[in-house]
Amino acid sequence: MRKFYYELRRIFLITLAIIFSPLIYFLICKRKRSDLPRRWDLKVLVIPHLTRIGDLVCATPVFRAIKEKYPDSHLAVLAAGRLEGLLKNNPRVDEIIIYRHYDLWGTIKKIRQGRFYWSFVLSGTAVGAIISFLALIPKRAKITRRPRPLSEFFTDWLSNYKLRYEHHTYLPRYYLRLLEFIGIKNPEEIKEVFVSEEGERKAEEFLQKNDLSASDFLVGVSTTAGNKIKEWGDEKFRKLAQALAQKYNAKVVYIGSANFSLGELPSLIKRLKLFIAVDTGPIYIAHALNVPLIDIIGPVDPTEQPPKDGKSIQVLPPAHIQPTSFVFKKPGKDHQKALNAIAVEDVIEAVDTLAMRGAI
Repeated sequence: MRKFYYELRRIFLITLAIIFSPLIYFLICKRKRSDLPRRWDLKVLVIPHLTRIGDLVCATPVFRAIKEKYPDSHLAVLAAGRLEGLLKNNPRVDEIIIYRHYDLWGTIKKIRQGRFYWSFVLSGTAVGAIISFLALIPKRAKITRRPRPLSEFFTDWLSNYKLRYEHHTYLPRYYLRLLEFIGIKNPEEIKEVFVSEEGERKAEEFLQKNDLSASDFLVGVSTTAGNKIKEWGDEKFRKLAQALAQKYNAKVVYIGSANFSLGELPSLIKRLKLFIAVDTGPIYIAHALNVPLIDIIGPVDPTEQPPKDGKSIQVLPPAHIQPTSFVFKKPGKDHQKALNAIAVEDVIEAVDTLAMRGAI
């Protein structure tokens, strides 16, 4: 019933935007030029994916690039309340606007009051385009995609600056291409996650309580994912933990069991020597904190978003098993095939590789 309600509301908003688009365009154009900011005093709203941790972390290079180019600009980020903890410690972000799905019109009114000059919709969704348009933001940039659902077909035209995403392209770098519309070219793609004083205190208390220290080979493990099609299975992770303890004398910390909030979690993750998980939000937090990591890719397209560098290894299924999970594309089927093809021994081999590189 709730899903039906939200779908009905989305259809209503799309219809509203189309019907009243001439009036809305008139209101946007009516804004007095004296009200518009100087180029270096921009008021910018960034709309990443509203609920996903990994997507938010992958958007942090955008925040960094904007504030480095325009340090006096006002940067606001729209996100669901559950992600606020990850944003509030970020010095690049001047304002966090909480997206309340049950009060969408209230969210739009709050954004309108902010009199933003630019919006950047990184998620590619119709909701971001509608919010920017109804909030009377003059310059509205958006990532588009092909193929696209009907909701985006009817709303992509609401954005006056568009960049089409090509599948199998590294998404965090692609986000930054949108900033060319405000004169930012080829910025560094550096993810950023920041810790809080409370998180630091809680992490130290957790280590002391569990008789752990910085000299231990601490391995963080996250067994779950927001999307169940990525999950490897508790039994495989149990066997992995046993193998790590036997071969590396590792002490395994299960992320999620320590009762850390999202704002406190970076303080725990940064104390790890290694982080291992399926492709889920904490993987991207670890990458931003420069913690060596192993990403059990499973059905995920390895070219689009997962980190891959000298301190990060993707554990992939055999080459004949094609990805079925993508960032801007309807998922395929038989996700379990890719997960079943990845063995505990494959992950241990990745740990050995990081050890040989001197990363751990």
